[in-house]
Amino acid sequence: MSIVLFFTTVTIALFAILNPIGAVPTLVSLTQNYSTKEKDGVIRKSVLVASGMIIGFMLIGVYIFSVLGIDISDFKIAGGILLFKVAFDMLQGKTSNTKLTQAETEESQEKEAIGIVPIGTPLLAGPGTITTAIIYFNSLSVSIPEKGSVFLSVVIVMVATYYILKFSTKIFDKVGKTGSLIISRIMGLLLAAIAVNFVISGIAFIVTSSGLF
Repeated sequence: MSIVLFFTTVTIALFAILNPIGAVPTLVSLTQNYSTKEKDGVIRKSVLVASGMIIGFMLIGVYIFSVLGIDISDFKIAGGILLFKVAFDMLQGKTSNTKLTQAETEESQEKEAIGIVPIGTPLLAGPGTITTAIIYFNSLSVSIPEKGSVFLSVVIVMVATYYILKFSTKIFDKVGKTGSLIISRIMGLLLAAIAVNFVISGIAFIVTSSGLF
């Protein structure tokens, strides 16, 4: 795979699982009584928190594998199954319960908190997003230039996320809840295909390395 194709694939995958457009209705609902300054502060904090978590886990992912004795192929299979669950929920027009819990929803009522929980994590940087980043960054076949392209993909996706959330009210007025659900379902379909690819490639690596074929 060429580095351009790899970069494009990673960027699309991260954007699909992050799904900032799908997060717009939640942000609009939680910040409806906020001033413009307060809302901007929440958005900046959420993007910084999400970026920090994604990049942080990308960098320490390989050490986690080493300590736990986990191979990247094992993680691909488990991650693919998790991503498929998230994708299935998106196709059903729901916020995946791997992203948002009732306790986190209640905690989000405090203005200072919602930039971290639930917008920053787990709505943006949820288990699916972190898993996707770890797999792409730590796969054995990924070269140094490709690792750099994963970083660039994260930066581009997070910058796009910032502006989508910044103009969330205008976007929500244009597309409405129905439009955001349609977009989420399209993203869910893309994510389901990526999840299947993770599972197949993980199984293929295990089978090949075992010497069965």
